[in-house]
Order: sequence, then C-alpha cells, then structure tokens
Amino acid sequence: MNTIFLIMLIWRVANPLQAISAIPEARLSLTPVYLSSQQQDARSKLAAPAAIAVGRSGNVYVFDDGNSRIVKLDPRGKFIAEFGQTNSGPGAVRPGGLNDSIALDHDENVYVSDPGTPRVLIFNSDGKFQRSFRLPFPSTSIAVNRKREIFLTPDISRPTELIYVFSDTGKFLRRFGERLIKSPGNLARGINIAVAATDANDNLFVAFRSWPLVRKYSPDGNLISENQFTIPSELISESQRKNFSLEFSAKYPDSAFIPPLITHSISINARGTGYLLLNAHNVVVFAPSGKITRQFHFRAPRDRENVFIRLVANLSVQTPAYLLDTRSGEIYGASRL
Repeated sequence: MNTIFLIMLIWRVANPLQAISAIPEARLSLTPVYLSSQQQDARSKLAAPAAIAVGRSGNVYVFDDGNSRIVKLDPRGKFIAEFGQTNSGPGAVRPGGLNDSIALDHDENVYVSDPGTPRVLIFNSDGKFQRSFRLPFPSTSIAVNRKREIFLTPDISRPTELIYVFSDTGKFLRRFGERLIKSPGNLARGINIAVAATDANDNLFVAFRSWPLVRKYSPDGNLISENQFTIPSELISESQRKNFSLEFSAKYPDSAFIPPLITHSISINARGTGYLLLNAHNVVVFAPSGKITRQFHFRAPRDRENVFIRLVANLSVQTPAYLLDTRSGEIYGASRL
C-alpha cells in the first residue's frame, strides 16, 4: 500500500470532524475591471457568469451562464468577442450552473465543459469552434495541462475514481484519485464534488466543494500530499455540525443531510502558489507543496451584495488575480493576495 495513502487513511479515521473557527480579517485591495451595469452595448453585459479563465496574453474568458456563451475581454475588461451562443450550431454551449466549466491551455485554446449534454467543446483563442466530444458523465470542473490532456471531475453518485483524463480528441487516457466516500448515494455524491487546477509542472491540485481538503497529485496521478484547512464558522450552522463528518457520510451515503458549500474554486499562479475561494468571501492560500500557508476573510466592495464564486490567478504582477461576482456580473482585480 502507498505510504502516503496509508498515512492519509489513518488521519481520516482519527479526524472524523474538521477544524471550525472564525477566520481573521485581512484587507484585500479590489479594483473594478469589468462592471456589467456600466456596459452600453447589450451584448457586452454578463448575466450570471459562472466561470472565468485568464490567458498568458492577459485576456479574460468568461463563461456567461445566463446567456449561454463565452465572452472574451482584454486585460482592462474591454469586450473583444463572444462565441458559443445558442445559434452557433455544434459549437453552442449550454448553461453550466455553478460548475467551473472553462479552462485554457498554453496556446489559449478554450475548453468548455457542458454538463447538460454532457461533452467538452474546444475553441481557439479567437472563438472559432474546433471540435467536441461526448462524456460518459457530467463534470463539475475542467483543467488542462501542457500536453493538452483534459482533467475532469465527474458528478455521479456511483463509486468511481475522482479524476478522469482525456486527450483533446476525446480519447480516454486514465483515471485516478480516491473519492472521500466510496459508497453510492446522494450525500456521498455531494461530499465528493470537486474542483481541479493544474500548475506549470502539470501537477494537479484538487479541492472539494463540501470538505476542507486540498490534494496534490503528480502528472501521472500519484497522490503527493493532502492538507486540511479550517472551515470558517459562518459557513456551517450548529445544526449541521452534528452530522458533518466522513464517518456519518460513509454510514448514511444516501442521507437527506445537505453538507455546507465551502469551496467555490481553485487556482494556481505561475510560481505554484495556490488559492481557494471559499464561500462568504474567504480565501485559503497554499504553497506549491499543497501546504496551507494562510487563511483570511476579506470585505467585498458591496459587502454581502457581492457573490464572488471564482478567484483565478493571473500572470500580471499588477493584477495577480481576478474575482468574479455572479450576481452582478462584475470582475474585480485583486492587487494583493
């Protein structure tokens, strides 16, 4: 048995409950990059945007869920193009909900996960549709490495691996990763929902929507590390805490218990530093090893009126990250993280 896996297994048995605590406040300087309400042209307005990716050029690609399309912006937030609209034939994208449905490769090709069909659509950086392929399951997250291998996190209740990998032509390559709960069931499905991102060395980092863990996998799928973070106390009610454990989820995998939404998104910058955007304006920072280095809560420009669901790292020193607000259709640059 893999030594790291054995250590993690012992740790999980010994720690059925997670650390829950108030998180310290930190100032996060946010500058508006794109405000949907200030756009004069109707096609420039975003409606419930659900995912965002930033290319090496600095251009920003947004999964505009409410309009079922991809919007391309320049680094200053100026509208450049739209593609994947409903009338786009085989290149039409469908609503993805809260799924992290967009990723870019090194050449800024755009990969979109369509959970409704389900399938993956691929466009070039100008929005020209290249091809698509069907998937055997809907996916909650998509990531792409330098080889253009596509990593998907399946959203299914039956027991399976955590990550599936396909070529950019749709050929199945491999699958790996242990799910938190192996039993089938709706609660097990909810606990196992994950988001993923690759670093510059093609390592894959995975976080769970409703469990406070960050995993690091090697490019070939071997588990390198697993690190926990503290759950902000505001994210889990007193009534939820009694049943919020892997032990309960494994024993009652089809329970009606609804786990708290903890993690919205994961992103890795060019230096390998990682960021988790948690619910209610909380951020977790982790080192290239996966070790948690910092947690903080930040004040949004309009407090609770802002609903930030994505934080994506950027190559720019001036604007190292962008935050996407799905409620207002706003994008903010974070100058310090």
